[in-house]
Amino acid sequence: MIDLHFPHVAEVHLAVVGRSVHGAGVGTAMLRAVEDDAVCRGVRLLQVKTLGGSHPDPGYARTRHFYERWVFLSLEEAALWGEGTPCLIMVKPLPAPPAAGTP
Repeated sequence: MIDLHFPHVAEVHLAVVGRSVHGAGVGTAMLRAVEDDAVCRGVRLLQVKTLGGSHPDPGYARTRHFYERWVFLSLEEAALWGEGTPCLIMVKPLPAPPAAGTP
């Protein structure tokens, strides 16, 4: 689910929530756990790739909106997946892990 590209950068490689539970908090719980784990590991930048906005698929518009609500920022739309499937790269800065002994 998570790929560490560098000690400070992780990518959400695969995150799927079934349509029958969209809006039930499953994706939110999953992403919260991913972020918490990433921060504990010292990751400072979380990345996700999804279908870009130049593609008309309404399902992926909802996916992009989900990540935007989680304060992911659109970084670049590239042709990584070939013509007709634009890849939107989104990133989110993460806080530094708490210092040892900090309550």
